[in-house]
Amino acid sequence: MTESDDEQQILRILSWNVNGFNRKRNEVLRQLSLLEADVVFLQETHVGPDRIYSTGSIKVQDLGCDYNMAAFTVFKGSSRGVAILFKKSLECGGFSVDGDGKGRFIIISCQIWGRDFVFINVYNSNDEKIRFTEFTQISTHIPPSAYLVIGGDFNTVMDADLDKTSNLRNRSHRKSFDALHNFLETLSLVDVWRCLYPEVKSFTYFDVKGQSRLDYFFLQSHNLTSVTACNIHNRPMYSDKEEYISDHAPLSIQIQTHGPKWQFDSCLLEDKACMEQLSSTIKKISQINTRKKEYLWPGVKVRLICEAIVLQRCLKLSRCSEMIELPQEVELMDQGGCPGSESSIEVHQTPNTSSQSLLNFLNHLYQIERFDDIKSILITVLTEPVSRKEILFAILSLPQSESLTADGLTVHFYKHYACKIIDLLQAFFNQIFDLKPMKRTVFESLNRDKYDHTYSYDIQYHCSPMTTVNVDYKILALVLAARLNGVIKHYLNPGQSKQHSSVQHCISDQIPVIISLKLDPGALKWPYLFNSLKSVNLPERFRSVLKLLLMTDHRSQGLRVGCPLTPLLISICLLPLINSINGENRFLGPEVQGETLMSIINEDTVLVFLSNSNEALDSFEKMLNDFIEASGFIIDEQCSEVFIAGPSRLSLSKDKLKFFKRMDDRFCSVVQEEMVVESSE
Repeated sequence: MTESDDEQQILRILSWNVNGFNRKRNEVLRQLSLLEADVVFLQETHVGPDRIYSTGSIKVQDLGCDYNMAAFTVFKGSSRGVAILFKKSLECGGFSVDGDGKGRFIIISCQIWGRDFVFINVYNSNDEKIRFTEFTQISTHIPPSAYLVIGGDFNTVMDADLDKTSNLRNRSHRKSFDALHNFLETLSLVDVWRCLYPEVKSFTYFDVKGQSRLDYFFLQSHNLTSVTACNIHNRPMYSDKEEYISDHAPLSIQIQTHGPKWQFDSCLLEDKACMEQLSSTIKKISQINTRKKEYLWPGVKVRLICEAIVLQRCLKLSRCSEMIELPQEVELMDQGGCPGSESSIEVHQTPNTSSQSLLNFLNHLYQIERFDDIKSILITVLTEPVSRKEILFAILSLPQSESLTADGLTVHFYKHYACKIIDLLQAFFNQIFDLKPMKRTVFESLNRDKYDHTYSYDIQYHCSPMTTVNVDYKILALVLAARLNGVIKHYLNPGQSKQHSSVQHCISDQIPVIISLKLDPGALKWPYLFNSLKSVNLPERFRSVLKLLLMTDHRSQGLRVGCPLTPLLISICLLPLINSINGENRFLGPEVQGETLMSIINEDTVLVFLSNSNEALDSFEKMLNDFIEASGFIIDEQCSEVFIAGPSRLSLSKDKLKFFKRMDDRFCSVVQEEMVVESSE
């Protein structure tokens, strides 16, 4: 366990098939001490029954060294057996131990540093394989916030080309792999070492016939970003003779459980050697010839973070550390930002890819009722595979930022390596457009309370968390927003080539009251949102991609403030209210270009034109209340405004919206008294 000045807590977990523990106990414990393991999975311990412990029981003992808690399965003195050891320095408690009577696995649930862990150590013996179909039942006993760590010797290879040197094909391996693969899919588990090193051949088992990678650590996908290191170690040798202790090499992972998430230090980009190493890693992985390229990017990000952590420690960038504090603040101020300010997503410009010629063509097709052609065009525009150009434009449009991200990689990193990572990102995003299930690590977010600025890996969902999403989310949101922005006018006003969105064009001497409503999207009900998207006939695939993106952090409602998609989605959700207003003949609308307008959508704001009468105000109030109740929207009273329209030569002052205090026969007198109408003469 390591703990930095920032109180980051790192748990080191090691797995090793020792091929007999008791007869080489001192040598094994010496190696565990050298490798600084906090929790140890041992396989083939060969612990048999004695006068106290019978076959099939669990033997718990203090090893009298660094490890004061060790649980062994009791089977035979010559085969099988697994154990989990815990270091004395760990703050452990709440142990629950369950084991296989045949010495093939042990399950321990406990708390370490106040967090729930479930450790499963596996030895999948060749003579009697584990039935993983039954093993999946453990998932029902795992607390939602717990770390599930599964490791051990599984006696099968995951990739026949990368994980062994022998060309021989073994049918039993194929059966073992199929069962293991289904088990991993069921529990959303990933092979940590292969995720980080998809191009590397490295082995954990050695014999005269060849070498294989049989030993693994599996984590649930949403915990992958907590990994700070994963290593296959050299095979240890006895201290007093030139002989290996075991035919297996130890495998270890390091997991950050507490403290602020390590963030990529842009100072590394100023060091030529660091740049070359990270560039080399990206290049090697990008050139992998695999049919599953879309799965590479999440693991690559963790790999880059792990390498960057090592590089930063080795270089001891004291010079850069001194430079970070002041220049970072100056840079933020130069960008118009405020150091320490929080927002769900930085506000950025949506790339303007709207084509007036496309809108004109859609309007033409609408007027001649070629609706199938319209549908085909919109499907093409909204759901075609993501292009490299779209990704590049999205990355370049992101504001320069060193702000906290969920996976540790900053906007600065993405911009610096944009050309190198674009192929990996393209494959990654297009799996989403193929509607393949996304792992929960994909767009992982940081949930932080107002006074808690530490990184939390817990799956906690609050109504309005302080949330920072990773850069991947921002890029895909920009791509989707750019596509939707290009055709949004057609969805809001089918058949109309122009949309009236300017307040000054919509004020008439006839209309005494204009209400500008701005909506807070934080409480928007998702069923209402998804039904609204369906009602305007957005392509099903595009709706599905939006749903996958919005639901990745398992919120139950609301849109992200500042996300480029948010105002566009609000516009669509406003359509039922707009249609109700436009269908009310008691409202008076201004004449604009020969059309009577009673309401206008302007992104996340709606303009409503009312006559100054109780009848009109009562009707509008009921419509608004019905809309709020159905949608879950909240009116942002700090940004909503009331205008009193007068002669065209008069300029308007404005007041914050106050619903709906008014005199018996007109709009609220308090509001009118606070408004000042100034003559332009």
